Amino acid sequence: MTLYSAFFREGNFRLVITKFLGVVLTRYGLHISQIIPVSMPRITHFEFICRAQRLIPTVDMFNVFYYVFSTAGFYSFNSRTANVFPCNKDPPKSLHDRKHKFFYIRRGVIPIDMHFRHPYKSIPEFPVMSYVGE
Repeated sequence: MTLYSAFFREGNFRLVITKFLGVVLTRYGLHISQIIPVSMPRITHFEFICRAQRLIPTVDMFNVFYYVFSTAGFYSFNSRTANVFPCNKDPPKSLHDRKHKFFYIRRGVIPIDMHFRHPYKSIPEFPVMSYVGE
């Protein structure tokens, strides 16, 4: 498979992937090469925040702050704005030159079952986890 260098440079993507990233890709039914690189820091930043707070990150928790958005067959995790305090106040907005350089990566390096989502297939809807006060 191919991955753009922007995944590594601006997206803070590293191999081997974390289990949480694998769970996110599997839950949303996305192949990693279909994700826009600016989404990578959103996933890793969320995971780092959870781990720093000694919380186990879950897709349901991630879904409180982000939703899946599709543009021309590529997918991004955009911030929810209604009733949610932003997880990251200054996320990267775009990478205009993201498709210039890429790497070939052997399929077995990412040990999860990824499938390409057809661009016209609807994006899954996941209800936002409700907050239960203490």
